[in-house]
Amino acid sequence: MPRLSKRLAAALVLLALLLPSQSFARGLSNIEESNAPPVFDLLIIRPLGFAGLVASAALWIPAQAITMAVAPDEWEKPIDLMLRKPAEFVFKDPIGSH
Repeated sequence: MPRLSKRLAAALVLLALLLPSQSFARGLSNIEESNAPPVFDLLIIRPLGFAGLVASAALWIPAQAITMAVAPDEWEKPIDLMLRKPAEFVFKDPIGSH
């Protein structure tokens, strides 16, 4: 059973990492255009966004370290891209806006 749960967790993390990039590529950042019904947003999109936020937070630590080593004057970029934007996607955006 642990093997199945590891595969499921890996598949969900991969899906969560791919979904936000596709939505940004399509230009869905305009909140006025509502594409998803509120129930779908609450039951499917937000939990996947939360999984993506958790994965992004885990990847933020090495990204921040690399940024501080290479370009210390741009220390805010990993925080903005990997923590603030996914957190706004999950917790701040209006229901049904995705």
